[in-house]
Amino acid sequence: MDLRQLSYFVAVAEELSFSRAAVRVHISQPPLSRQIAKLEEELGAVLLARSSHEVTLTPAGHALLDEARRLLAQAGGIKDVVARAQRGETGSLRIGFVGSTLYTSVPALLSRYRQLYPQVAVSVQQATVAKQTVMLKNGDIDIGIIRQPITDAKLVTRSLFKEDFMVALPAHHRLAGQQAVALKALADEDFVFFSRSEAPAIHEQLRRMCEAAGFSPRIVQEVYPMSTVVGLVAAGVGIAIVPESMQRLRMQHVLYRDLLGTKAKTEFFLAWRADNDSQTLKGFLEMKAA
Repeated sequence: MDLRQLSYFVAVAEELSFSRAAVRVHISQPPLSRQIAKLEEELGAVLLARSSHEVTLTPAGHALLDEARRLLAQAGGIKDVVARAQRGETGSLRIGFVGSTLYTSVPALLSRYRQLYPQVAVSVQQATVAKQTVMLKNGDIDIGIIRQPITDAKLVTRSLFKEDFMVALPAHHRLAGQQAVALKALADEDFVFFSRSEAPAIHEQLRRMCEAAGFSPRIVQEVYPMSTVVGLVAAGVGIAIVPESMQRLRMQHVLYRDLLGTKAKTEFFLAWRADNDSQTLKGFLEMKAA
């Protein structure tokens, strides 16, 4: 017994006519009759009472009809489940992200993905770039949102977006009255820097920016994450150069000012395993590219 035989039986049972059922299932009447006879033989029961004038269901046929309809509907549902999975509309997507991502346009990107793919179970996990690299290689996350490209043959990285830098100042700082501050004007300041161990790329980038402006930054504290950097600025420990998206972090006693004298930008990237053929990942990447 197979699904084809059951579909033939349902057609005859509903049409109560072999000729009409044959038209409905797009085969001629003789092979249809043979398939019904074969089904009755396999089940050991007469399902249809035939006469020269009519076809009626036997008690066994009535019992099979509801079950056959259920099985056929279930089989159709299975096809739909598989088709939706192939389109990336179901399944799961595990996303890693650096903490500062929350202050950028990335939350809106994730919201858009959830709207487009409501049946995908999305899980997010905050982690440093170094930890995300390990998680990606181990298959613990499908995609990472990071602030530096990863050089690894097993991983692929793609630019997501770039943003300018700003300077975060204590509210009563001598430069607080200016709407924009030249980088070279910060030469004698105490700096709160991003931790070299946790955020090496942006740490070195900021150091090179200062050196290009003619001075070496006087770093009095290295911390991570970025919210802690801003917190120490609020406490008066020093100033900090931060991505412009951090101005969305409104903290008492901190002012953000445009930074002049540098064209440097910080950049976000997407990273994923080169051999990850997940359809949900494909959907996320295609959404970003659209």
